[in-house]
Amino acid sequence: MSHADEPIEPSKQPVSPRAEFTIYASGMLTDSQAELIGFLIPLWAVMLGLSPLEIGFLVSAKSLLPGILAIHGGVLMDRYGTRLVMILMGIAGALLPPVFAISTWFPALILLQMAVGTAMSFTWIGAQSLAVEAGKNKPAIVGRFAFFARVGVMIAPIMAGVLWDFVAPWVAFAVIGVVGIAFLIAVRAVPVSEVGAARVDIASRPDFRISHLMPKLSDYIGAAGLLVIPAVAFVVVVSSVRIVSATMQQSFYIIYLEQLGLKATAIGGFLTLSQMMAACGTLLAAHLTRFIPPNWVFLGAVCLSIFFVFSTPLYGDAFFVLAVAIGIRGLCQGISQPVMYRILSNAVSPETQATAIGLRATGNRVANLMLPVFMGAIAQFWGLNATFYVTGTLMLSILAGMGIWVAFGKASPKS
Repeated sequence: MSHADEPIEPSKQPVSPRAEFTIYASGMLTDSQAELIGFLIPLWAVMLGLSPLEIGFLVSAKSLLPGILAIHGGVLMDRYGTRLVMILMGIAGALLPPVFAISTWFPALILLQMAVGTAMSFTWIGAQSLAVEAGKNKPAIVGRFAFFARVGVMIAPIMAGVLWDFVAPWVAFAVIGVVGIAFLIAVRAVPVSEVGAARVDIASRPDFRISHLMPKLSDYIGAAGLLVIPAVAFVVVVSSVRIVSATMQQSFYIIYLEQLGLKATAIGGFLTLSQMMAACGTLLAAHLTRFIPPNWVFLGAVCLSIFFVFSTPLYGDAFFVLAVAIGIRGLCQGISQPVMYRILSNAVSPETQATAIGLRATGNRVANLMLPVFMGAIAQFWGLNATFYVTGTLMLSILAGMGIWVAFGKASPKS
């Protein structure tokens, strides 16, 4: 066996600048692609005349298959190599978004959302897995990865708003496909000889079988077994609440601002502000954890993020106050991201990194599957403002319970 075929132990070798750059690029591009499509779908749904409940179903559809397959996706990455799975899912992510422009039938939109959501979920899990593995002995890589991911989603909303206001919808959706192509180029350039999660030793890789593509109950049982680790259980629950903040910002928050009379470009500006502050938050996180235990930084940041997005109707049409609130929301969301990765990566072995990330993603997708429909139903029958208040109260109640568990429970998450 040649040296190129020998498994490389990341903990014994530094990661090259090329590896870092391609990992950062993959995270930035896949996250920005998800942000672009997340921004355009609610506007496309309103243009098509869908009801709030239908919009809720449409938003949640992207999480249906990922909620079922995220753990299996992590297992496939651990088994066959993260990079290979990312390339295959990236192809789907590049080809499918333009199809939205010719899909006006509600069931077709649901199916497209399911397929695109699965591709976006797998590529994001893969990008995180690469970053966590490369940053095992260099935590700054994880922070920089989170920062560059934020740079992508910082540019995406304003770009999506400009596209929506000034060009035809099909052009906007085509641009999302182009971003997917750029992601494929970045992943293809990841040096497999340097990043352990990007490759699997050929000698130890199992023979490929079609049956391996199907989810196995044993994989799910093994992944669920990670929940006995307090830090993993903590991250899964709080992360599932954390994602609801992003779900609201990418759905009914956009509709709320549109009802105030804002153009898509201006709405994109609000979301870009949120992402700019989030980028700052990712860089601030390491400093905060020097003085505050990581689990409390994570929990506190998520609490503030939830509060400031779900309190939006309290500010009426005071645009400056709305901007401040969404900025604080973004800052806290950014702070929580690298801390979340740190807690999770320190809790599991390198061999189960992708599976653990898949488990966390499953919690996120389950929340994303249920909450948009819940929020849409509230908006349908009690109004849009009630959606913010009821959902926000529910999320803060869950976080309060987690705070009690951390403070007084026998098993406290460790960093």
